[in-house]
Amino acid sequence: MITKSKKLLVLTAIAAGVIGLSACNKDKDSSNTTASAVSQDSAFEQKAAYAVGASVGSYIVNLKKSQEEYIGVLDNDLVAQGFLDALSGKTQMDNKAIEEALVALDQKVQEQMDVKAKALAQKNLEEGNQFLEANAKKDGVITTASGLQYKVITQGDGNGGPQKNDIVTVKYKGTTIDGKVFDEQVEAVELPLANLLPGWVEGVMLMSRGAKYELYIPANLAYGVNGAGDIISPNSALIFEVELVDFKKAE
Repeated sequence: MITKSKKLLVLTAIAAGVIGLSACNKDKDSSNTTASAVSQDSAFEQKAAYAVGASVGSYIVNLKKSQEEYIGVLDNDLVAQGFLDALSGKTQMDNKAIEEALVALDQKVQEQMDVKAKALAQKNLEEGNQFLEANAKKDGVITTASGLQYKVITQGDGNGGPQKNDIVTVKYKGTTIDGKVFDEQVEAVELPLANLLPGWVEGVMLMSRGAKYELYIPANLAYGVNGAGDIISPNSALIFEVELVDFKKAE
């Protein structure tokens, strides 16, 4: 999580299945049949058929839930009707119209995701700046020219620190500014310093062997506007407690 590092899948995958079912069933009897109850005692073919339908249905339900905050509620009856029509081989929209509708849906979801992400990024940036501004006034906190802040917990041996291309052995804990732990390494681990977050690189280079610092890293020296998946939001300032156990030149 300290290395330098989402398009939501919408109903396009379902479209492929709908179109495929429709094409495969064009010549089949489209009359509706009444489904029978399925139990553990049912024949293999019955259980398998029901499981396929239940699996697709569960997928659609979860997909709908993940999209409702972006596009509003999709009509369950129409979703079910489209599925049943595809099974019968007589969809009310042709394949091209289905594809066009799903492309438009994907675009709308992505646009709304971008709007939400930008709003969240701006909120996080403002909150991070407020935190860092207040933190800079606390005893023992030093702010560098880049905006990185650090506090010395343990000084270390004082014989100089690692260079950017060195391999460092560290223990650390990473938290958000509201105290949520998102990453922790209680056993010492070797890492190439140059591959880590810019705030880490700068902060660890200030440390000597055996030192322990608390680093307060602005968003632009952490994961920036992209964040890190679902774990770290865009433009998040981060706090790391880092112990430099050892360091060595890279081979």
